[in-house]
Amino acid sequence: MNDLEKNYTHPETYHLPYYAVSSNKLVATLGSLKKEVNCDICVIGAGFTGLSAALELALKGLSVIVLEKDTLAGSASGRNGGQLQRGFPKSPQELIGRYGFDDAKLMHDITLEGIDLITGRVKAHDIRCNLKFGQLTAALDDSQQKLLEDDRKGWQQLGHDDLQVLGRDETQEMVRAKPYIGGLYDAKGGHFHPLNYALGIARAAQVAGCQFYDHTAALSISEGEPLTVVTDGGGSVKAKFVILAGAIKLKGSESMAARSITAAAHMIATEPLTEDLARSIMPRDIAVCDARFIMDYYRLSADNRLLFGGNCNYSDMDYPREDERLWHRMVDIFPQLAHVAIDHCWRGPLEFTINRMPDLGRLSPQVYFAHGFGGQGVVATNMLGKVLAEAVAGQLDRFDVFAKIRHQPFPGGDLLKRPLFVLGMTWYQIRDKIGL
Repeated sequence: MNDLEKNYTHPETYHLPYYAVSSNKLVATLGSLKKEVNCDICVIGAGFTGLSAALELALKGLSVIVLEKDTLAGSASGRNGGQLQRGFPKSPQELIGRYGFDDAKLMHDITLEGIDLITGRVKAHDIRCNLKFGQLTAALDDSQQKLLEDDRKGWQQLGHDDLQVLGRDETQEMVRAKPYIGGLYDAKGGHFHPLNYALGIARAAQVAGCQFYDHTAALSISEGEPLTVVTDGGGSVKAKFVILAGAIKLKGSESMAARSITAAAHMIATEPLTEDLARSIMPRDIAVCDARFIMDYYRLSADNRLLFGGNCNYSDMDYPREDERLWHRMVDIFPQLAHVAIDHCWRGPLEFTINRMPDLGRLSPQVYFAHGFGGQGVVATNMLGKVLAEAVAGQLDRFDVFAKIRHQPFPGGDLLKRPLFVLGMTWYQIRDKIGL
């Protein structure tokens, strides 16, 4: 028996996400679709992107039907780190250089608007998701600290002078992790219970008239006036517009699939910590990640568990002892947690594009899509779901900025796409370990 297995406390629920066993259970769906139904907009995918678009459109008085092949927010949106971060995986300077100042500023401003959007929805719809503010990106060496200082300068160049560069002592006042020598603090960032937030958004959309069918996979979209979405249960949806929200695989969307690839992120949840122990490691109740390419990220839950993630699996295989590897990473940062029990370990998907920017566009004039948020999508998915709703309603200015981003298919085709991706990510893992 390894050290981690000695700490198992609830084997019957160990591999259930902590979020699933602490959810509010607010939404009753219509189950699997077995008949023909009609609406203005059919949204395929009930993660953050689809739920956000559905809510915005329903609030405009349009009839909306959401199809989800599994359960509402049961995949990436209900299994992630729950961190609210501004920006995208690319730095401000990279986006300015690639897309020009005006477009880069719009992209970054949208993420700040996204944090406000989430905050406003939580208040407006009384969503109980333990929303807290404060987000720290920590540096483990001087090169990472320099990157964070450059990020702050990039945000200043875009007109936002509210990020705070921290030294070692200031960082340790927020999180007592010996490896950290500094950091970048964002008072506007934060963290929440992602599944409870998603269920709250779904409930708000439902109140506004949206209908949800879960355990209903979309198979194809037939062009015409109206469009017809054919599902696996024998039902269909007639709609004026369709939104593909997330990694949707159906007939006609093969080009989307070629431009993205999925990985698996793992998280663990400790048993509830005593107040003294929780504050001894995290004096501030904030969200934390580090500045490596393949990062660790963590935060405290409402009941003082440490929720810790960071062991990303880029292959398409399940490896044993992912929880043990995560546990060792956690204990490297907080040795005092070595004897704390682990109650949950779970995995959730991440979807990447080559340039690590979200892929928005249209498959036809009436079929819109968004996918490929690359592991930093809590804010971006919510906000770009709203942008999709704007586009369907005829307001295309912000949608067009993202739609003109060029996305290339992953090299290697069906046979070599995954091995080449794993090889590339292995190089980044090596860079992280040797401090490049």
